[in-house]
Amino acid sequence: GESYAGVRGRYNMLNFERRGMTQGVANYIGGVYVDRSMIGQNTGSKPFTIVPVSYQKKAMDLLVKHVFAPNAYDADAQLFQYLQLQRRGYGFFGNTEDPKLQSIVLSNQMIAIQSILNSVTLARINNSSLYGNTYSVADVMTDLANGIFKSDITGAVNLYRQNLQTEFVKGAINIMEAKTGYDNASKSATYNTLRKIRVMLATAVSPNEQTKAHRSMLLFMIDKALAVK
Repeated sequence: GESYAGVRGRYNMLNFERRGMTQGVANYIGGVYVDRSMIGQNTGSKPFTIVPVSYQKKAMDLLVKHVFAPNAYDADAQLFQYLQLQRRGYGFFGNTEDPKLQSIVLSNQMIAIQSILNSVTLARINNSSLYGNTYSVADVMTDLANGIFKSDITGAVNLYRQNLQTEFVKGAINIMEAKTGYDNASKSATYNTLRKIRVMLATAVSPNEQTKAHRSMLLFMIDKALAVK
């Protein structure tokens, strides 16, 4: 005797928690611990200490498995046809009432992408390499590209991954073309990552028209950015 608004509300709460956890995990990549103890307090730690590389890579693995993977949201599908708003009055405030599923998932994925590709994060990774961080921007970008492209490079790309791959390529292009904000090491790592992605896409076999169209568009974007003739 009740509407499905309760189901939708709880699903929204779940995704709110997902975004928070995704942000928390992403922060470990390029992270630096800060200790504000005064000189002489004998804390045994330095003011700035990098997050151990093994922990940064563990964070990346978690994102790849639970946020970026093609099957990361498979369990959600059983709810999709029930995510109905309760109608109030005679409309939905100018919106259509069907759930905007790809936007819900992409918003979670973009929390991680935007955090890692942020100019401050990439600069911190480069700066911390001068006092012990061995997880370089080039390594981070390579792991991101592999996690976002490799698992379905030999088959069809689902809608979640089409959006994710497109937004990652857009973000990488923005870094390379930025006039200010990004340092030289970040730009060179990004350039090399786009070249690697291009090779993967150019040799991929697309089993359906949508996947073929998706990969063609990505190649067009990358070629335009790299000025490939």
